[in-house]
This record gives sequence, C-alpha cells and structure tokens, in this order.
Amino acid sequence: MALLVDFIERYHSIAKRRSFFAIVFFIVAISFVVISLGFGTYKISMGEAFDALINHLTGNVVNAKDDLYVWDVRLPRAIGAAFVGAGLAIGGVVMQNLMQNPLAEPYTMGVSSGAFLGAVLSMISGFSIIPALSGDYAVVCNAFVFSLIPVALITVVSRFKKLSPTAIILLGIAVMYVFSSITQYMMVTAESESMASAYHWRVGSLSKVTWDNLPFLVVFVTATSAVLCACYKKLDIMYSGDRCAQTLGINTTFFRMFCLIIVSLMTAAVVSFTGTIGFIGLVGPHIARMFVGSKNKLLLPGAAAFGAAFLIIADTVAKVSGINGLPVGVISSMVGGPLFLYILIKKNKKVWN
Repeated sequence: MALLVDFIERYHSIAKRRSFFAIVFFIVAISFVVISLGFGTYKISMGEAFDALINHLTGNVVNAKDDLYVWDVRLPRAIGAAFVGAGLAIGGVVMQNLMQNPLAEPYTMGVSSGAFLGAVLSMISGFSIIPALSGDYAVVCNAFVFSLIPVALITVVSRFKKLSPTAIILLGIAVMYVFSSITQYMMVTAESESMASAYHWRVGSLSKVTWDNLPFLVVFVTATSAVLCACYKKLDIMYSGDRCAQTLGINTTFFRMFCLIIVSLMTAAVVSFTGTIGFIGLVGPHIARMFVGSKNKLLLPGAAAFGAAFLIIADTVAKVSGINGLPVGVISSMVGGPLFLYILIKKNKKVWN
C-alpha cells in the first residue's frame, strides 16, 4: 500500500512539474511579444515602446512615429510570430506522432514546395490563380492554393490504395522534388530582381504580417490547432502503432488522413504569409518532449508555447541583425540546426521515447 501511495505521489509530482514547464513557455512567449516592441531598425527604447503601446490603447498618442512603428509594424509582427511558431510546433508534434518518425515536420508532405511554386509563379510570371488579384494578394493566394496540391494528390491516391506512413512521406518527397525542379528552372531564367524577391520569400520572413492579414492567420491557426488538440487521446493511442490503435476502435487510415489534412491547411495558411520558416516544426516538438513528456495533453500546448517563444525570440534577433535586419528563417535555421544536432547526439532515442 505504501508503495502504491508513493507511486501516486511521484506521478502527480512529475505531472505538476511538466505542467509548470508548459506554463513557463507560455509566460516567456507573452513576455517577448511585449519585449520585441523595443527592437528593430527604428531606434526606440523598451520604455518608450511600452509607453507608445499604452498611449495608443488609451487613445492618447504623443509621438506619431513611435506609434506607427510600435502599433502598426512591430505588434502585429510579434503576434504573428507567436501564432506561426505555435502552429508549426503543433503541426510537428502531430506529424511525428502519425508518421512514427522523429524527422517528420509540417513540411513533410510537400506543402512548402507547393507554396513556393505558387509564389514564384506570381512573382516571376505575374500569374494569379484568381485573375482579379495582383501584388502581395496574388502571391498569398497562389501560395495557399498550390501548397494544397501535394495534399490533394496524397488524399486522392489514398482513396485507391492504402498508404503506410512511410509511403506518405516518400510520396510527399517525390512531389516536393517535382515542384522544386519547376521552381528552380523558373528562378534560373528569371530577372535578378524577381529572383531576389523569390529567394527572400523562400527563406521565410514575418515582415509581411500586418493588421490586415493577421486576423486570417490567427483564426486559421487557432481553429486548426484546436481541432488537433481535441484529438489528443487518439494521438496518444496512435503512438502504439496502427495495429494496436485498430484494436481499440480507431480507423487509423481515416484518422491519419484527417489529421494530415488539418495540419496541411494550417501550414498552408502560415507559409502563404511568411514563406518557409525552418526547424520550428522539427525542433519544437523534441524540445517540448524533453520537458513535458510524450503525453499529447501536455505536449501539444507545451510545444505550441515553446514554438511561439522560440520564433518571437528569433525574430527579435533577426530584426537587429545586419543593417536592415535579416529574414527570421535565417536565424531560426542557424539556431535550430545546432540545437537539433545536440538533441540527436546527446539525447539519442530518449527524447523520442
């Protein structure tokens, strides 16, 4: 009896500690949304940035230039970074779970290559999937529609042939190479100005996030994340493999495709506005798993909080790097790459198990 009581106490202690880490990540993410307002090419102190934010909220704008940069430029960018980081991290958790592969991420199904092809078609040839659109609107629309083509292909194939997780990954890679080859050909034959714009989009940047498009991004990421988080019990069961999940009444083929479509829709919405921001969806789940364990009830919100905090910090560093700042994708890859190597070398399989 004493051993049972001791076991229960230890279990609750571990659960509380893991919940604590998830809460800490959320607090850090919210804190850096405010802290990031004081960083950028426009010089303003943290105190002045906070005053400008309070003045705008109270309707008492003192410095119009400070208000412009803090409220119209930096705040939507910081909020966008939080939701993009959270969405990509949640997508990474679900993909690694469903594919039973620690290297899976939201871009595994070819979403990013499809989005890049759509964006390049608009930037270089002026093609728009909706003829009435032009400029940035055409780029976003093209990227969103083309990013869903690989998902549609995989979904159609799965209707006629049962696909294993490995087959889905390989099919996504095949589509990625096809789209990438078309994109590379267009970039090689394009003018230098168009090629520079395409490359900047490919690296990933949050500079295009504004109050105009932020609501779409927030609603899409929130809705799709809520659907995925609601499936945490079934995702836990999927850890044990398809055969075990089927014996517990889960239609693994349908559930896997359902979750993959939701992840793809969320990823498509993100990359349409920001381009391809690497390593958040790959590293975020592994870091969160080290602190909160593999139970999706905590892992999903924990990864979301870490992804949000990581991307806000990376974007803050990106804004003050170089003369005019750098795309956040450069910073996230520079940090995420070595971080992932550390996980692989030091932690080996313990992080995944």
